[in-house]
Amino acid sequence: MKSLTAFGHEKIELVESTAPQAGSDLVLVAPILTGVCGTDLEIIHSKIDPAYVIYPTVIGHEWCGRIEELGDNVSGLSVGDRVVVEGIIPCESCFECISGNSNRCTTYDEIGFTRPGAAAELICVPARLVHKIADSVSNESAALVEPTAVVTQGILKAAPKPGAKVLIIGDGTIALIAGRLIRNWKPSSVDMLGLKAGQSALAEQAGINRFLTSQPEDKYDLIIEAAGSSERISGALRMLVRGGKLLLLGFTGSDVNTPISIDDVVNGDLSILASFGYSRSAWKATVDLLYSGELDLTFLVTHKFALADFAEAVSALESAPAPRGKIAFAIGQ
Repeated sequence: MKSLTAFGHEKIELVESTAPQAGSDLVLVAPILTGVCGTDLEIIHSKIDPAYVIYPTVIGHEWCGRIEELGDNVSGLSVGDRVVVEGIIPCESCFECISGNSNRCTTYDEIGFTRPGAAAELICVPARLVHKIADSVSNESAALVEPTAVVTQGILKAAPKPGAKVLIIGDGTIALIAGRLIRNWKPSSVDMLGLKAGQSALAEQAGINRFLTSQPEDKYDLIIEAAGSSERISGALRMLVRGGKLLLLGFTGSDVNTPISIDDVVNGDLSILASFGYSRSAWKATVDLLYSGELDLTFLVTHKFALADFAEAVSALESAPAPRGKIAFAIGQ
């Protein structure tokens, strides 16, 4: 089978490899649509923290697929089912997993990082992490469950009150998902502070009230930083009401220091929250939203490529002009 493999140091190749086999508690899945994101670029360019990746690795942690084969001990699933799969593989026995914080499992293991990802014709995954997808859910929405679960995890942590005034910093996929998802918490308004004016149409589809490219003078109850911009993180604190919350979802880079005014944080009684990955409960909550019809992210997938055209996909990820949403590989049916 063919798989898109990153070797680090900017080397990535479509290689021919032996197809995996479904073990007793495993499921063999044929990916249908696999997204690529900025984190995949970091993997390709060896800029990701080495604690979170094992080279060589098949990339692809945002995806949906169809079951090809079931292990002997697998029940509740059928060949042909369309599915999504939790990417973080929790041990389910450490104190973090037992307390519901499986995103912080003490044994880090994740599809597309430490084990083969879904930018491939086949992938083998633990059956316990497989979720069937309803026919009413598009492949595009299904492939975006992983980044959406990341946002869900963060918003659940921030626990915004109904009627909150919200600002999203950034205009990429995570920011656009955040703009759409936060609507389920009934905010009074949602603004977006972006970089590219050309992203305004996608922001409107996400349900954003105002798309801005310069810092507003307004004050907000909740600011979600999804751009990884050190400068805008510093500025965000000055845009919060007293008692406001700043939720950090973007990575600035491990070598970047972000200056903040501690006096502003203390005097404003502010909360600075960070969120990593997603717990099993956040993943389930995301799938439930898709099933309910309250969440549809089909509009966000704007570019599709064949696996063989991976160079063009990477180029689009790095420099495609706006409007640009999710870049994805169309692999199967």
